[in-house]
Amino acid sequence: MNRSTSAASQSILATSSTPMTKGSSSYRPPAWRFCRSSLFPCAPSSTTCTGNGAAPICQSPTNVASASSCSRNTASRNSRTSNFRVRLMELDNDKYIDISGGLPPTDEEETRNTPLRAGYDYSQYAAAITGFTGVNLQRITVSNYSPAVRIRVGPRGNFKGAVAQLSDHTLILAVCRRVTAAGLFGIHVYTSSDRGDTWTEVNETELFGKEMSLTALTDDSLLMTVESKAFVEDITQMVYYRSSDRGRTWRTDTINNPTVPRRLVVEDDGSLLMVRALRSQYLDYLYGDVGVPFAPSPHLEIARSSDGGDTWSFSEGKVDWDNCRFGETCAVRCADGTLLCALRSNPPGTHGEGGQVTYLSRSTDQGATWSTPWIMGNTAEVQVHLLLLGDGRLLATYTNYHLPFGIWAIVSSDNGNTWSFDRPIQLAMSADCYTGWGSTVELDNGELVTCCCVCAYVNEPREPGGAERNVHEIVRWRLPY
Repeated sequence: MNRSTSAASQSILATSSTPMTKGSSSYRPPAWRFCRSSLFPCAPSSTTCTGNGAAPICQSPTNVASASSCSRNTASRNSRTSNFRVRLMELDNDKYIDISGGLPPTDEEETRNTPLRAGYDYSQYAAAITGFTGVNLQRITVSNYSPAVRIRVGPRGNFKGAVAQLSDHTLILAVCRRVTAAGLFGIHVYTSSDRGDTWTEVNETELFGKEMSLTALTDDSLLMTVESKAFVEDITQMVYYRSSDRGRTWRTDTINNPTVPRRLVVEDDGSLLMVRALRSQYLDYLYGDVGVPFAPSPHLEIARSSDGGDTWSFSEGKVDWDNCRFGETCAVRCADGTLLCALRSNPPGTHGEGGQVTYLSRSTDQGATWSTPWIMGNTAEVQVHLLLLGDGRLLATYTNYHLPFGIWAIVSSDNGNTWSFDRPIQLAMSADCYTGWGSTVELDNGELVTCCCVCAYVNEPREPGGAERNVHEIVRWRLPY
């Protein structure tokens, strides 16, 4: 058990962004929103689902913007809200709104950013990531450190994981570790009875998979979903494991659709709700490999179980867009009773992880229909995990696939309409972008425990053949605001 003791590692970083020139705007909900990144313009798509992801003008959670009101603006016009960049632009004789989320740059800032980003051959970098993706370079950061406890769990090589909490406050942590160079990962299950200070590996069942979610049910049984294409017999199915003895032994089940959710919702009556992409275009190659016909869909799959995952009922959640290129869904039941779902996607004209963004969509009818998704943050801020806190606020942890690499957290006080992007909290830093998959639980004393993977040894040769670069850590912390 390695426990880091440096001052820097035993803290979290609460930051605020300050422009290099005078001028700021108050933090308020945007009046207009749309489903495209301002960094990657492209032509509008057809009305059928082509995977381009273009969509008509949409509603914000608090304001309705109609196409007719937009069309009155014949010239390109820029405006800035505190957490969205909004541009009315004309493409092929039609009007579209172009937006990036978070704290977007002004036009003047973007003009200054352009030459700083020039000169890179983006195609030569893995996933088109250079480090500057999605970054406004015309700001400085004001930092405030807050105390935290950081614990490394297991050996070097432990990769992504998920954490859950039982009714007696025991923490359960599932972490994957590479087994073969071909992409097979084994899963190791740890428990802690002292708020994460010490961990013991407990699983007696051999488990495989990665990019898991871990859910504690009301009877303290556990359900873990995993990405399973590397080992499952039918790659069009998703494997999930269940344990009734606090993670020692597990039984295996499968359901159709290999899409993996970031988390499951445990309803007040103890039933389970799982929200996934219905037929993500990201998976068409899997079906092609086995010769199974596949028609991508822009909608969500709503799966419910009232018996702890023994059986499931399925329905389609209609999403008001035509983008089929999304996955990595994370749904949460908000304090107002609505459902909010995060969706990781490539906006139109983008390719690779460096161009991806996170959308949010809301359902007010138990998942039957979903609002037109709006962009949550900036480009290359992904792997969002949503948690309803005891005070009614929402916490989102996410991974930066741009500089500074690492795991971050933001808060919403209005059920996900706006977020504290002006004060993001850095929970962990990483030497490169292949990191993250953070998830968080709230302890009974208000502390938060976030688990995540970081690249701690960037100069090591990559596997196979080289030493393991990644480690898995938990951070116990409190919100600084």
